Amino acid sequence: MRVFVTPHNHWIGYHIVTELLDAGCQVDGKRDNQIDSGLEDFFGRNSHFQETDQVTNSYDLAIVINHHSEITDLPQYTKKILHIYTDANGHKISNYADTTVISAPYLIGEGMEMNENGLIADGRLLSFADKEWQNKAIYIKDFLNVLMQWIKMTHLPKLIEIISVNDNLTNTKVEKKQVLLENRDIDEVIKTIQTFNKRLR
Repeated sequence: MRVFVTPHNHWIGYHIVTELLDAGCQVDGKRDNQIDSGLEDFFGRNSHFQETDQVTNSYDLAIVINHHSEITDLPQYTKKILHIYTDANGHKISNYADTTVISAPYLIGEGMEMNENGLIADGRLLSFADKEWQNKAIYIKDFLNVLMQWIKMTHLPKLIEIISVNDNLTNTKVEKKQVLLENRDIDEVIKTIQTFNKRLR
């Protein structure tokens, strides 16, 4: 399987590319020059990965993280698009055929920015003192387990919303388009992120 991932140097992109390479996929990645993570160094020498500036190959799948502008050229080159949308303020269903939007605003994991006050998710601070987001948080590796299953499926809904089972769902109607994932111990996940990020310095 040949997969296009953008931006591959986003912390979520790093985890997705790593998972795909471990599964034996051929991966082409396009970088976001505004992100300086250094994460791509971890898989840059893998013979199944290559960085590209433009979409010219045919792909079985494209995975886009947040960047709407990246989708415009993809439908003519790929069979299926998964658009992972991490904006906590909402998501937009795509008008492109064979495109599924995955709303996952509280993904956390190794490589994301953090400071002494909390984790930084695409410019917004998830404060260590705020328990609300911690109940909604989904660890990236748990998310990848279901993502890899979706990649193998031929038909997916236009929208999938990721919800933690720890979130308060008493007044929420859980629909078929929503996927419940177990939330790991948040303190252990934060320690894992801290340990990993120290390796990047």
